[in-house]
Amino acid sequence: MRALAVASIAIVAVVLLASSVVVLTSGHNAQGSVLTMFGSEDELRGYLKDRCGPALDLINGLAYSAESSRSGTNLQVRGVDEGDTIKTDGSTLFIAEGGTVHVVAVAPSLHNLTDITVGAPDRHCIVIHCLYLLDGRLVVVYSQYEMVDGRYPALDSEMFICCPWWSAQWTGVAVYDVHDPADPSMVLDGGISGGVVTTRMIGEVLYIVSEQMVWSGADLRLPEITSQGTTEKVEATAIGYDPSCTEISCFVNLLAYDTSSGQVGSFFALAGPSSVVYMSGTALYLTMARWSAGGWPLSTSASRPTTEIYRIAMEGTELTMTAQGTVAGTVLGQFSLDEQDGRLRVATTSSGPSSSVYLLDLDLDQVGELNGIAPGETIYSCRFQGDRLYLVTFRQVDPLFVIDLSADRPRLMGELKMPGVSTYLQMVEHGLLGIGFENGSVKVSLYNITDPENPSEIGSYVFSGISYSSAQYDHHAVLYDPRYDLLVMPVTRYDTLLDAWGYPTYRSSAVVLSIGEDGVTEVGEVVHHNSTVERSLYIGDVLYTISDTTVKASALPSISPLGELVYADGPRYWYC
Repeated sequence: MRALAVASIAIVAVVLLASSVVVLTSGHNAQGSVLTMFGSEDELRGYLKDRCGPALDLINGLAYSAESSRSGTNLQVRGVDEGDTIKTDGSTLFIAEGGTVHVVAVAPSLHNLTDITVGAPDRHCIVIHCLYLLDGRLVVVYSQYEMVDGRYPALDSEMFICCPWWSAQWTGVAVYDVHDPADPSMVLDGGISGGVVTTRMIGEVLYIVSEQMVWSGADLRLPEITSQGTTEKVEATAIGYDPSCTEISCFVNLLAYDTSSGQVGSFFALAGPSSVVYMSGTALYLTMARWSAGGWPLSTSASRPTTEIYRIAMEGTELTMTAQGTVAGTVLGQFSLDEQDGRLRVATTSSGPSSSVYLLDLDLDQVGELNGIAPGETIYSCRFQGDRLYLVTFRQVDPLFVIDLSADRPRLMGELKMPGVSTYLQMVEHGLLGIGFENGSVKVSLYNITDPENPSEIGSYVFSGISYSSAQYDHHAVLYDPRYDLLVMPVTRYDTLLDAWGYPTYRSSAVVLSIGEDGVTEVGEVVHHNSTVERSLYIGDVLYTISDTTVKASALPSISPLGELVYADGPRYWYC
């Protein structure tokens, strides 16, 4: 299961990348800056002294498995796999929890097979970030933490800032042969310095974006790559930077790792705070928000944010930076970007606030835009679907906008207002599904978008009382079974009764909703007592709901219980 975060002071992520192993080209955007390579480590240190400042400034600064008989991870882009804390091959469940992968067989009945413990013994605080599963190989991406004393030099004085903490310094990759899941064996290992920002996988190649603090203790720490037990420090001449970036906080590292051969490719750069990573089938897009007022403003009304976008083309482990561009405003998340037919479509929120949609070519030159959408409101969710963009903004009501992207001049087609807000959108057979909230409770809506100029709400379901679902912000927690038109998602419901410690009582369950022409209705729920449901999946006609201690099996579509297994004692609150 997803591990609880280890206490640390987060240095904001970075996304301007360059590398000695790639071809660097400047974007065709006339206002874009050019990434430059350092000539030496002395030059890198001098650049940090001019741009980075004292350390105090740094601190303040849908797709499923092709096999219809079982579900897979809920993806944004078909063919671009995303890591998750649970994976299955149809007969075995692999469940990540802390630094352990619990291996659970589903037949002839639920039973534990073994546990896999990851990480080197000389590092501490091991936390698994995500899993991938491909052709009998389990790929584990994890972070390892180490203690740093926090003495960061103010570069123009002898001052030190003393603040010890645990800090994520390493991202590891371990590949296991799990053809015999009861007896897994590690066949490859590697990694890159820095904490995980995000990962993707196409075919056998895993892509990792990590971030790394510039300073480690009292000195500069350059990025490192490990493969099969050998660690190599990256030379300063292999690290790039953006001369126009006025605020430097850390290194951003991009590793392309072939999980079959162990071959690697990489990017390294110094830059400022990062934003969102989006990946199509051919390119990785990295974004960085900038403010005209400089840095993260104390008063956003005085700032005019823009987003720098960098396109990294991929072909296996070969990475080539091909373009750089800028759009006004900031992006919400990965679903704010989409590539189709030689266009990158981007939805942003600008100061005011106000929303916009931009069309860019693959050189990241702007070819079209639509501005002034929903003045005074902020984007809460968006979904690109073919030539349409479905956009939800929010202030007091929930406007759903339908935008035509078929030409280079985007056009607002229709608008619908209703109570509440949808924070996640997904297309299903009967319409557009929205998951969000209304009056402090989880809300699921189904929209009719067959007439894009007159969208309507077919129906909705609002949970009683106070409730919450990780599906409101994490699309991996959303399971849709198109065979039975069932939506399964974890929901935690809070009661007005207090426990012995004075806290509200609650129950966690996997709630099953029917999505049909008549709207949204509840079919039932699978309650997990004294644990928190995080994921659901189906294999054949069996629904498996997984909490931080237990796997429960239920029949589909009746949701009648078939069995359960306690696979772990429960999550620990510290993994050191």
